[in-house]
Amino acid sequence: MNAHSITPEVQSFLKERLSFYTKMDQDKIAQDADLISLGLQSIDAVLISGEIEDHFKIELDPSTVFEHDTFESFAAEITRRLNAK
Repeated sequence: MNAHSITPEVQSFLKERLSFYTKMDQDKIAQDADLISLGLQSIDAVLISGEIEDHFKIELDPSTVFEHDTFESFAAEITRRLNAK
């Protein structure tokens, strides 16, 4: 799955939440940005996973953040799970 198949809703929600947790401007979060390099911590991964579950009504283990460690890969995985429900 590439950046073109990521839904705008997933991209927008994820950028907004990552911006909140990392204190980084949304416009500065690139598709190939490494989530840990942005400053995302383990506790943030737990919290953002819960927010994604609540918002999109999907199950998402916090380890998914580390398995899909770039913005694009993580957003694509969320989109894939949404499409599978």
